[in-house]
Amino acid sequence: MYYKALGWIVWKGGTWYLRRRYGTAPKKIGGGAIAAAAIAGAIVVAQKRLGRSDD
Repeated sequence: MYYKALGWIVWKGGTWYLRRRYGTAPKKIGGGAIAAAAIAGAIVVAQKRLGRSDD
């Protein structure tokens, strides 16, 4: 019942701690990780469409 509130508190507390400790670096790292995941996903989709498989 209170899991949503608990999750919100943990998320906000974690982001507050990381920003206090590392500044804006976690945002930059997160953005880079999202971009890398998107590129990797695009590569996988392209390989499947071309019929290539490394199995």
